[in-house]
Amino acid sequence: MNDMLLIGCAVAVALCFVIAYLGSFFDKSASLCEAKIGEVYSFDYLQPLNGERRRWKARIVEPVVHFDKSTLSRMNASSNYRKNDPEFKRTNHLVTCETEDGEYRQFYCERAVNCKKPLISALFA
Repeated sequence: MNDMLLIGCAVAVALCFVIAYLGSFFDKSASLCEAKIGEVYSFDYLQPLNGERRRWKARIVEPVVHFDKSTLSRMNASSNYRKNDPEFKRTNHLVTCETEDGEYRQFYCERAVNCKKPLISALFA
């Protein structure tokens, strides 16, 4: 009887691992602008300077910051970052993330395309 209980527990644990493994391959569409701290997202980020598109997987580490028009105007007036670049435009949402390599980066949500949220994001911690 004890052997059957032990085998049953082992089979249950194995099934949980298989389900978690298979679930890690499925993502659902998401918006980086609605991200919450601790969630993991995978997205393509559009770089306006050269049109480059790079795939990122990142964990959200701070709440999404929403800028109103007056704040964006002040930032554009006071910042020297790409000041003379007519193509560069700041957008309303900025999110701080930790990337897979441990680097902290900020992304404008509106430039994140093909954004996916893994169904079992806790496995990607």
